[in-house]
Amino acid sequence: MRRRVQGLHEADQSAASQLRDGLLLVRVERAHHRWDSRKPFYLLRFSILEPKELTGHSVAGRLYCTPSALWKLNWFLRDFGYDSELLDRDEIDERSLIGLRGVIKISHKS
Repeated sequence: MRRRVQGLHEADQSAASQLRDGLLLVRVERAHHRWDSRKPFYLLRFSILEPKELTGHSVAGRLYCTPSALWKLNWFLRDFGYDSELLDRDEIDERSLIGLRGVIKISHKS
């Protein structure tokens, strides 16, 4: 099956090529839980607010929900200002994630 992906050939010239290692102020635009038997995770789409030259572009990331990665999920939720009552009840409401703001670190190291 073939799929047409508009703008694919220009992708290396887009904002992704402008991203450099460092910190970005972002807002959560989308959040979806994805269940995987080995590594369930949240797929997040962030819109960049700072630096100004990247405002309006977006980046995606994953936050895993495995027992060994819960500390990172907890850190993210607290740092981005997630509802502490929901967090204390071990509940994540995907709709409550939308609009949260915080700082993420971009690293191109493999």
